[in-house]
Amino acid sequence: MKAFSDLSRKHRMWLAGIVVVGFAARAAWIFAMPYFAPVNEQADPSEYNQLAKNLVSGNGYCLLGIKGHPATHLAERLKAPTARRPPLYPLVLAAVYRFFGERYRAVFLLHCLFDVVTTLAVFLMARRLFGQVSVGLVAAGFVACYPPFFQQNVVLMTESLGTVLMTLCFLSLLAALAKQRLGMFAVAGLLLGASALVRPDAIVLSVAIPLALVFVLRANKLTWRRAALPLVAMFVCFWLVMSPWVIRNAILFGRFIPGTTLTGRVMLTGLHMSTVDPRLGVAPLMPSEVVERVKDLDDVEKNEVLMRESIKYLFRHPLVWLSGAPRKINKMWLNASDWSARYFLYYPTTRRNHNVNYSLLLPNLFLLIFAFLAILHHKGGWLRKAVPIFVAIIVLTLAETFLEAAGRHSMKLIPSVMVLAAHGLHRTLSRSRVGGIS
Repeated sequence: MKAFSDLSRKHRMWLAGIVVVGFAARAAWIFAMPYFAPVNEQADPSEYNQLAKNLVSGNGYCLLGIKGHPATHLAERLKAPTARRPPLYPLVLAAVYRFFGERYRAVFLLHCLFDVVTTLAVFLMARRLFGQVSVGLVAAGFVACYPPFFQQNVVLMTESLGTVLMTLCFLSLLAALAKQRLGMFAVAGLLLGASALVRPDAIVLSVAIPLALVFVLRANKLTWRRAALPLVAMFVCFWLVMSPWVIRNAILFGRFIPGTTLTGRVMLTGLHMSTVDPRLGVAPLMPSEVVERVKDLDDVEKNEVLMRESIKYLFRHPLVWLSGAPRKINKMWLNASDWSARYFLYYPTTRRNHNVNYSLLLPNLFLLIFAFLAILHHKGGWLRKAVPIFVAIIVLTLAETFLEAAGRHSMKLIPSVMVLAAHGLHRTLSRSRVGGIS
């Protein structure tokens, strides 16, 4: 690849050093951890783990055998196929378990390799946008030493996989815009589809990004037909990747389920929690009358009821949703609300140390400030190329206001923010040097 081959020896050594140090530090972190929280104490990891084990043992995509789970008493229902979780991450876990057994550290090392790919992708993104090796090296350095990436690598969660897929999608889109090649837009669609099979919130981007890019391509003097064609290819390839999951759900459940059967619960919980005064203590996740209505329903029926209730709840409490939006955005990007919660990404030591919250607040505050400075003092046409990044940040941040907010939900966008922040930092330091000399 030309972006690597034309590097000077010095720059290659710097990039190799950043990658090696980043991976080595993560590997050391994994094996130096004093203990891991039991998987069955963590709702999301326990489900991903059990789905993978059942795939390996031939029991199908179900939660049969799960321990310490709220639905454990529904033993017969757990034998049935499920759509509670999107399939790609459990498939990755199953592949690891198939070759190495149920070894969590093998999974965590794979997460570290995902971070290596993310590091290289961020370097290439920075070169694509700004044409400067130094900015790429700074961005790669941000990935290598970013504390939350270390933390998300030691839990059975989707963030590491989702982050690398979303970052590669943005890199493909930058290449597609630069070369105007239909194939690169198709690759971006495939990667975005894979990302949606890790976390379903990427589904909204399959429409938002192509629509925005039509106007970007039109600004490049393309006709409407030529501007729409590559983005149709991207949209088609997205749903090509999604189709096995959608078809499987249609056959098993008789419903169109592109995401999961947890969508309704996540939405209603996110909306209901905003209406409860936190000073009253631990709030119920959903209204008690709704809980009573759905307690005997299966996941598919329950999801449909909760989706309808979510919409009703939004119309009943629009001002509450609006007033709660800043807190949720704050939590997504800075983990700076509900400070006493003492958790981050199910990180095992948070039962003893709430200061782990700072490991997201401080670096994210730094990145967001310098990303804003990059936009504020932009020079050249890179803002137009970065439209997919801005659209994803805006759309997913808006979507967060309807859901249960969490700091980990920003993780797949962080590498792109790092690219912008690296440019902002580089420009700030350059201006300082020029000012000092003058």
